[in-house]
Amino acid sequence: MSQNTQMDSNSPGLPGKNRFAQGCLDKLYKNALLIIMVIIVGGILFSLARAAVYKIRPYERGLHLRGGRFIGIDEPGWHVQIPFVDTVIGVIVIERSGTIDSLAAMTADDVTMDVSLLFTYKVIDPVRYQLEVLDPDAIVSGFVQGTLRDVVNTRHMDEVMHSRAEINLEVMTILQKKQNQYGVEFILVQIQNAAPPAEVVDAIKNRMVAVQLQEQAAAEAEQQRTLADSQFYTAQKQADGEAYQITKLAEAQAEALRIILKELESNGALGEKYIQVLIAQELRENSKWIISDGETMPVIDFREITPQP
Repeated sequence: MSQNTQMDSNSPGLPGKNRFAQGCLDKLYKNALLIIMVIIVGGILFSLARAAVYKIRPYERGLHLRGGRFIGIDEPGWHVQIPFVDTVIGVIVIERSGTIDSLAAMTADDVTMDVSLLFTYKVIDPVRYQLEVLDPDAIVSGFVQGTLRDVVNTRHMDEVMHSRAEINLEVMTILQKKQNQYGVEFILVQIQNAAPPAEVVDAIKNRMVAVQLQEQAAAEAEQQRTLADSQFYTAQKQADGEAYQITKLAEAQAEALRIILKELESNGALGEKYIQVLIAQELRENSKWIISDGETMPVIDFREITPQP
């Protein structure tokens, strides 16, 4: 009896709890649509806020367009735009680099050179650079290539290889004349490499070797000529010495003969006979007699001929 009585006393409380839980669920169900709407509207407002506020970085400039019409340049900082109506184009204005890896250009002396170039520039007029030029980076690079080729065409191969500073200055001067047309300012132009193709280098080396061989042959010929001149000079001096000795010997013999003749003349008739004997002996040893009948000219040699052994 006591247990039944306790259950009966507790039974009236169960329906009250169920009614409370059911009431909470009903309230949540009734407010679910409102909660969803609040979340949707909050998300939309947050998205609109993010789309309306934008930031321009220090190295950029913003081109603000409204309905496709340019209305102004945005400086670095936070800005507001009309979502889905305005458009902002960010343009990097700090210095940037470009390279020409290999440009084939003909020099003034008809030699093809492979030239590489490094150049840097920055945007000074973002409106002209971005809105008035299609693909500005490619156009600037092409303009630099054309200018470099034109300058190389006016230079000889030796100048292209050894006068890079002058070529850099000339290219920079030409670029600066038209830089405002593209809204940029060129900062640096520097040739990295300038060399003929491999086949031209081989031809130059062969020509240098030929020149060296020619110079070596000329030097050897000059040495041979100098040696021949020295030998000729030595032989000439030797011949002059021998002729001098022969002349002196003949003079000495003539002087001795004069003395002998003078001595013989002082001996009267005996001396004259001895002189005639000497003359006859000399004629016999060193003279030829010619006897002719007017038609022929026979030669009789009265010199003694030493028989051959």
